[in-house]
Amino acid sequence: MLTDEERLTVVNVVASTRVAEELDLPDIAIQLNCEYEPEQFPGVVYRVVDPKLAILMFRSGRAVCTGGKNEENIEVGIERMIGDLRDAGIETWDQKDVEIEVQNMVATYSLFYPEDYTGTAKMDDINTKVIDENGSIRAATDEEVEANDDRIRGILQGEPLADEILEAVEQIKDELADLLYE
Repeated sequence: MLTDEERLTVVNVVASTRVAEELDLPDIAIQLNCEYEPEQFPGVVYRVVDPKLAILMFRSGRAVCTGGKNEENIEVGIERMIGDLRDAGIETWDQKDVEIEVQNMVATYSLFYPEDYTGTAKMDDINTKVIDENGSIRAATDEEVEANDDRIRGILQGEPLADEILEAVEQIKDELADLLYE
């Protein structure tokens, strides 16, 4: 059986910062070969390949970084962006003066493992994937879901599982709180 830590996966961290008093977006777009279409979006899209991130830079000197899996990814991306801006002759604040603030975190918690569940569903739910097995039901595994196993079906009202989901949601909240306030 997997631990809660093994089931929890951070999929996206969004952070914001400010790197300068003002940024010349057309110049940045040309110097760093970034995406910039001001009639579509008021920012420059700066991409980092490893870790895979997108950083949106705005004229106000603010930047929003998305796609990170943790704070270290975000810090690496912002450092690279500042380094590239400076190498192109674009003035920024010193790295030590740049404060990065995590704004949002998206995580998943896997319930698709064969285990026994004790709660009961209060309504039909086609999104919860279960399989009938030996006179009871169990959650479908990730592999079974990915393979579109013919035995997979949704859960029906009165069947076990709902309490387990509520418990998992509480565990997710606790884990995310721990991650945010470490």
